[in-house]
Amino acid sequence: MPPVPSLVIDRFKRLPRRADEAWQGGLVRVPTWVEAPDGTAHRPWGAVWVSLATGLVNVQLEAGDVAPDWTLVLQSLTDLGFKFARCRPARLEVADEALGAQLAAALADPELAVTVRDGLPAVHQMVRQMAAQLEDAPPPDALDAPGVTVERMRAFAAAARDFYQAAPWRYLSDADLIHVEAPAVAPGLAHITVLGAGGRTFGLGFFASPKEFEAAHADPEPETLLGRHGEWAMLYGPLPDMPFGDVDLWEEHRLPVAGPAAYPVAIWFGPDRRLRRPRAAELADLEALLLALAQSTEAEIDRGRWSHEVRTHDGPRAVTLAIPELLAPLDAPPPRQPGLPDRRAMERLTLEAERFVQTSMFESLDEVNAALLQRFSGPIDDIPSTAATPLEKAQDLIYRAFEARGRRRVQLARRALELSADCADAYVVLAEESRSPDDSRALYEKGVAAGERALGPQMFAEEAGHFWGMVTTRPYMRARFGLAQCLEALDRRDEAIEHYRELIRLNPGDNQGVRYSLLAALLLAGRDDDAATLLDQYGDEPTALWRYGRALSVFRREGDSRAARERLREALRTNRHVPRLLTGDSEWPGPEPDAYAPGSREEAVICDAELGEAWGATPDAARWLHAHTPRRKSGKRRKR
Repeated sequence: MPPVPSLVIDRFKRLPRRADEAWQGGLVRVPTWVEAPDGTAHRPWGAVWVSLATGLVNVQLEAGDVAPDWTLVLQSLTDLGFKFARCRPARLEVADEALGAQLAAALADPELAVTVRDGLPAVHQMVRQMAAQLEDAPPPDALDAPGVTVERMRAFAAAARDFYQAAPWRYLSDADLIHVEAPAVAPGLAHITVLGAGGRTFGLGFFASPKEFEAAHADPEPETLLGRHGEWAMLYGPLPDMPFGDVDLWEEHRLPVAGPAAYPVAIWFGPDRRLRRPRAAELADLEALLLALAQSTEAEIDRGRWSHEVRTHDGPRAVTLAIPELLAPLDAPPPRQPGLPDRRAMERLTLEAERFVQTSMFESLDEVNAALLQRFSGPIDDIPSTAATPLEKAQDLIYRAFEARGRRRVQLARRALELSADCADAYVVLAEESRSPDDSRALYEKGVAAGERALGPQMFAEEAGHFWGMVTTRPYMRARFGLAQCLEALDRRDEAIEHYRELIRLNPGDNQGVRYSLLAALLLAGRDDDAATLLDQYGDEPTALWRYGRALSVFRREGDSRAARERLREALRTNRHVPRLLTGDSEWPGPEPDAYAPGSREEAVICDAELGEAWGATPDAARWLHAHTPRRKSGKRRKR
């Protein structure tokens, strides 16, 4: 920037001096983000002066993201005098000693006092007001909380970095409630969940009590919980997601950070959108908990209770953590889960009924039905187990694992494998809990091998064609289906297709819904004739997934033909919500639902999840779908 002309300085020095005028100022980062064409974001700079006597403010902005030199501060100073204050101050307050010396030399005013002070509260308040104008209810800055210093934040940042690098979400999920048994921590911090297993949100969630944790799982809408009590959270994100005061804190003081997406923010979300940052004591507790969790190993976690002594900003602290569910006996009933129960767990009832009939003598079918009704009419957990062999006992544990959550599922699966290495479903559970696609693939492969050992070659030779009808075959079928899906996710589509086809050969009735995954895989692989054969095998199934798959199959082979349009009309009559997802006109609405009704938005989500990639990979398919999808008419009438 060019220097301020001497004539401007001379004019400024001719302004009347007011003895009560003191101005605070300097260079600041403007509390907004500017996105560059390449997608990166930066904060512009500004030179700010605030009159302590009158509250008058002048801001001079710099367009780039490189800090301007001190002359911008001088220009903003003179402009405040000329344009707004109509006077010059008796004292200037700055935070930078070099800036103060430069201003004093440039102004050459022996009666002007230039003071260097650690903080500039008027400037800070002005920046906060700017943030409030640019953003609704901006969160408070970390240093606004009582007792919080730069060095305490540095210790917290280091602990948050260690936690992120340790990645405990490899072993824990938000379904694992961790109790802080020692030391005593601030209210709201004694019950923790680790966030990150889903790969989207990373950090820690806190609950006031186990009751609040269960309530959150039963009703995952955050407004429900926050409306009652409010909750703490410590979340990671990129620099632009932080409060601007925190951004300045990290940049000016070079606080430690694990990576560009791992800046930590601890905040209390209260009723009526109230926000609060942790006080010094709360920040100390968070530091200790982060360090203890960062040092926790998988083996320690699986014990259910473990301790670490950590070195904090305030000295050593002994931290003891526990997961009560892991301390419960293996035969303890699992906590009731919200939503629909896992259908796999219901197989135990079928298996026990089969054993009961096989080991009893009945003279008629009516007698059988009456006996079954009497024995199996109560809750499934009250039905005694008749498992006798190691494999049967292992499978019983897996039925509990299907109903369990979090680390408890891993605990039960590993115990099942200790009982029998042939328990295919144990590998299925471990694969489902794994965060690594390659590890999941290896576990599913072990599950397939275990199922083959357990069933034996004679079962495959004699029962192919109606495999699913026998409960004992289902663990193997689940392992093989999981393996196929895992291989497809790893871009090993041809291998996946062969597994899908073998599953359908073993069970043409396809109780697992393998045909939907196979159809999508065949279309993606360009095996259009095989896809057409599969569609003919199962006929005109009246589901959205099947009909939109058939429409795509015909379009791939024939283009915009009469037959393709007819198939598309059939699909549209089945579910009108699907095109908006397949064409990208509607954003992805979230995770796949557990259940759906025909023609519903939930069905559309499942259809898009299975077929979306195949539609997107077919040239002109999305445009064709959009062109031939009727637009919904507006309910408004035109005035004549």
